[in-house]
This record gives sequence, structure tokens and C-alpha cells, in this order.
Amino acid sequence: MSMIILAGLVLSACVPFAVQFFSTGSQLPVFAAAFLPALLALALILRPGVAGRDRYGNQRATERLGAQLLLYLSPVLLLNIVYPMVSPTMAAVDVDGVPLTLVVLASSITVPWMAQAACLPIYRVLGDLMAARDLAAITQRFCQYWPTIFLQTLPLIAAFAVPMWLATGWSATVMLDYVILCVLHLLFVQSLVLANVANRRGLWAIAWSGYAAALFISPTTWWLPPLVGTITQIIAMRSGLRHLGFVQHLSMRVVGQDLVRGIFMGAVLWADKFALFAVTKGDFNVVAVFAAMLPAVVAYNYYFVQLAPTVDKALGRLHKDIAEAPISSLKGSSGRLTRVVDRSVLLTGAIAALLTLTVSLVMAGVDPAQTALAVAASAASWGFMVLTLLSYELDFIGEKVTPQLLGAVHLAVCVLAFMAGGLFGPLTGAAGSYLLLGAVDFILVVIAWMFYRQHWSQPEYTLFWRHATTW
Repeated sequence: MSMIILAGLVLSACVPFAVQFFSTGSQLPVFAAAFLPALLALALILRPGVAGRDRYGNQRATERLGAQLLLYLSPVLLLNIVYPMVSPTMAAVDVDGVPLTLVVLASSITVPWMAQAACLPIYRVLGDLMAARDLAAITQRFCQYWPTIFLQTLPLIAAFAVPMWLATGWSATVMLDYVILCVLHLLFVQSLVLANVANRRGLWAIAWSGYAAALFISPTTWWLPPLVGTITQIIAMRSGLRHLGFVQHLSMRVVGQDLVRGIFMGAVLWADKFALFAVTKGDFNVVAVFAAMLPAVVAYNYYFVQLAPTVDKALGRLHKDIAEAPISSLKGSSGRLTRVVDRSVLLTGAIAALLTLTVSLVMAGVDPAQTALAVAASAASWGFMVLTLLSYELDFIGEKVTPQLLGAVHLAVCVLAFMAGGLFGPLTGAAGSYLLLGAVDFILVVIAWMFYRQHWSQPEYTLFWRHATTW
């Protein structure tokens, strides 16, 4: 924990001074200064000790793991290329007086948060099949439950559409387009669960390539990209389509619990963008905010692509020792699991900090007028990512309530911070809101770490014996 806190303090203290120093001169020193942390982050990402083995312990080339990460980040890479190219065309089209770009942007900042909740019920029904990785069985189960779960999660859209309508005052026509976009994206993100569970990164990239291609070819046909992306996934699951139906379903109580859990946990990474859009009605520097978010997104995805498999392997070893080995050996396997998880969290936080420093310096060179916003949003996003990762680890080990409480506090502070955006003296508007939210989240990170250490210090007890003693 000391490394994470130190990284956060160094980041908070050094970035503003570095940016102020370099932005007073030419742009060249800014980009030169950004090169070093970017190089260090790349070295950590591709270091052999982490990237050298796959989830089964087999030696694997760093280049292949790098390719896997690029495939997993395909939506970030593709959409950041395509959106700036098609934005002028979209801006020329109005929907009842509102530029189409704003409607699409509103959907874009809603979907990632919504997806965190909408996909949880599907992961629940596939949970017992994920370890065996029997693709045929997973596809069959997915197709049996997907139609019903899709209908059960549709009310989730109202949780986003109502505050969006109240904040923007958009007409019924504009809101209808927004809701339809959300429905199509809900279908799309749920269709991606199968590729994610099966670890089919190529299929994941194909879906987003189809999405980006449709957006590029016909940017004003706003409903086409998520539809094309969904079709690519339906084609891939063709062997299981005969199992589609409405017979298998989860109870609404279980689905509702997953939706609430997903909303609170997803809020940490995504609520700030939604709140900022609602308060400003879309009138904010999109480039600065989304660039500030990139380090957190890259580091978070890096964790799941390259570090989570190592955690899975260590956890599997603990499972095996509990079932087969003498109790004296549990301490060793338990300690190994704790060290693996600790290293994964610390490494992810360090990579995000280095990338955050890089983005802050680059934004200072590209657009000095947005330096305050870029720095504040980048530093806050680092905290969002670390808090989300710690919440995930708590949820993973069975501590369900604490992550939701942390997410609820973050969400409440987020709403208040952006509503009071103009009350921070010289640090006005969005930059001041991000600074306040980042400061609160730093405290939440410390609290989350305390709970994380408590539960992961003896994983064999938290995962197994605690439940056994309640029987």
C-alpha cells in the first residue's frame, strides 16, 4: 500500500509543477519529458517476469501478450481514430435542434457504466462453466439465458435516461434516439460476454472493428454501429442459436441485485463522465477528458489481460492444496497467492501513474489552455482505477457489500462535486470538480486497501474456511 500512496502523492505533487515548468517554453521539452515515463510504463508492461507465461504456466512470447493487449484495447484504439474523423459529418446533422454528435456522445458516456451492470447477470449464469472453458457448453448456456436477461436488464436504461432528460431538457424525439442507442448498445455489450469469457480476443476485436467500420462508412446512421457489432457476435455463436429461448431465466430479485451492484461498482470509473455531460449539457473539452481517462483504461485492461491469469493460477493452486495437500502446506500456497495479488495491484497502479504523467505532459504541449483540466482529470482517474481494482479484488474474494458502499460514496461525491463545479476559487469548473473528487477517492483508496489487506492476508480463510464454519 505504501507504494500506491507514494505513487499517488508523487503524482499529485509533481505533475502540476512539471507541467507548469515545461508549458512555459516550447512544446519540444514537454514531449521529451513525457517520453521517459511512457518508456518506463512500456518496460513494466512488457517485462519478462510478468509477460513470460500464460494462464496455464506455459512460456509465451512477450510479443504475443502485447498483441493480446492490443486486441483487448481495440475499442479504445479504433474509436479514438474514427470518432475525430466522422465528428464534423455528425455535427452537421441535428436531431430536433440538438447536434447528432451530442446524442452519440451522451450514449458513449452512458454505455461503459451501463455495461458494468448489464453484463453481471450473464456472468452469474456462466460462472460454473468458466473454469472448464468448454466453449460449446458456454455458448449453449449463454443462448438459453441471453434473451430473458436482455429483457430483464432493459429497465436499467431508465436509470440513465431519466437523469439525462432532467439535466439536458431534451425533447421526446432526442430522448427517443438516445434510448434506442442505449438499447442497441445494451444488446451489443451483452453479446460480447461470450468472446470475453472464452478469451477470444480476435473475436472481440472483430466486433469493435465492425462497429468502427460502420461508424466510418455511415456516421449519420447512428443505429448501425452497435447493430453491426452485435451481428458479428451472433454469427460466431451460430452453433448455439438453436438454444435461444425464454424458458431459462433468473429471478428479478437476483437480476436486480446484480444491477445495483454493477451500477455502484461501475460508477467509480464512469460516473464522472456522465455527471460532467449532464452538468455541462455536453459543452466540455471532450479530448482533454477522454485523454485523461486513457491511462486508467489501459492499466485496468492490462491487469485483466496479463496479470489476472497469474492470480487465477495461484488461486487454482490454493484450491488444489486445500483438496489434496496436508494443512501444513496451505500457508505456503496462501502466501504465494497473497504476494501475486499484491504485486498485480501495485504494478497496475505504478503503470497507471506513469501513463498519467505522460498524458498530462503531452496535453500540456498539445493544448496548454486545457492543462488544468487534463492534470486534474488524469490524477483523479488514477484514483478511480486503483479504487475500482481494489473493489474488484474485494468482490472477487467474496466481500460484496464493501465495494458497493465505496462506489455509492464515490457516486454521491461525484454528483455533488460536478453540481458545485464553480465554487472552487481559481480552480473553477470541471478541473476543480475533478480535484475534489480525486481527493475524496484517495481517502477511499486507503480505506479500500485496509479492507483488501484484511481479507487477502489469509485468503484460504476468507475464501473457504469462513464459509465452512457458518454451516
